[in-house]
Amino acid sequence: MENFESQKYRDSLAKEIHQEPNKEKRKEILATAKSTEEYQEATKLREKEANFEVLKTPEISVSEEPNAQLLSFILKAKNPEWGDIDNPLAVETKKFFAENPLSSEVSGFLDEIRALQEGGVDEEVLYTLAFTYGHPERNEGAFEVIAKHKSYIENPQELQQKLFRVLEVFGKSFSSSPLAEKLSVEIERDKKARGEILDETKARIDKLIAFFKPDSKTTEIRKISLMPTDPLDRVNTGSAFVFGEELVLKTHIENPDNLEHEFSHSMINPIVEKLSQQLTDEQKEKISQLASKKLKQDYGEGYFSLLCEEFIRTYNDVFKKGEKPQTYEAFVQKSSGISEEQFQKFLAQSKSLKARCEELGITTVEDFKNKSEEYFEKFEKNQLRDLIFEIYQEYSSRPDKETGNFERFVLAKFSVRI
Repeated sequence: MENFESQKYRDSLAKEIHQEPNKEKRKEILATAKSTEEYQEATKLREKEANFEVLKTPEISVSEEPNAQLLSFILKAKNPEWGDIDNPLAVETKKFFAENPLSSEVSGFLDEIRALQEGGVDEEVLYTLAFTYGHPERNEGAFEVIAKHKSYIENPQELQQKLFRVLEVFGKSFSSSPLAEKLSVEIERDKKARGEILDETKARIDKLIAFFKPDSKTTEIRKISLMPTDPLDRVNTGSAFVFGEELVLKTHIENPDNLEHEFSHSMINPIVEKLSQQLTDEQKEKISQLASKKLKQDYGEGYFSLLCEEFIRTYNDVFKKGEKPQTYEAFVQKSSGISEEQFQKFLAQSKSLKARCEELGITTVEDFKNKSEEYFEKFEKNQLRDLIFEIYQEYSSRPDKETGNFERFVLAKFSVRI
């Protein structure tokens, strides 16, 4: 079988499976095909074609991002409850801006774009553009990401210039505030600490690359820039921003798991983009149905974000730790030791948790425990995680560990399982 005929056969088989709506029948088609000589020969040819270059560990460095940091102070000044509320600098920032409000120009800009409001310009867009101030080499990557994933932004170039003006105005007044010096001390301390654990950070990235074996043509990251910890961020929050071959990670130094999570987006998201081309509308809807309501509360109903996030969370939070997806029994055991004081603190810190509890009429830890089964079924039950966990199990025990990678495994396996 020549390479062209092999590809034609694989495409034909993939199309047949793709068009069959019944999951069991899709499995039967694949099982029948596997028993044929034609399939075996096509598989051998594909293995010969399977040569790819695994992504080399990107260059990693700590990079100050003053304009992204200024944006955080602007958002905190606009909404005192935004971000962290316990960090000493966050507490001081809240007090400072209560006494020294934002200028009408800065505040008016946020009102104009409806920042921090439902339906307004979201934080991810603002940070993406803030990272380009002083870095024109990032413009192309920034506008490409916004066009692809934030198409509601009609004129990103105009928004960028308005944001630059606001950052410049705010920066001039901020530089003479008592917060500026304290921020500088925090950043220098963090830079030093990150430098001391840079080898450990590299080892974490190496381990992820060794497991997923990302194709260097799919994940094109060649440089990782670590932003010093934003003291206004919560420890458990983080973001990743791709600008061509550069990946900027905005994570907390005390949460290395989150750094791994955010780096993983550079591997997983491009794979899910390719996978999307295989999925029917019905399969995309099924992904949304299988995802937990808790995840959908934060990421919406769109299959793409849900699938990217669940691939990463299942690996990062469960599989790599040698654990299994959470059962109701494990959920009960985990929550049994929570005190009333801890529960109320959790409610105060998490708007999402508060909304979930309000939906079920839960106001105390006793209510939570009494309604634990209803809460689990409604919010925690995650059939998408169960499916992805099985895929990770199969991938880790695959026979072709030297020639295959996660991208090819998922593209071959996922669409027939959903």
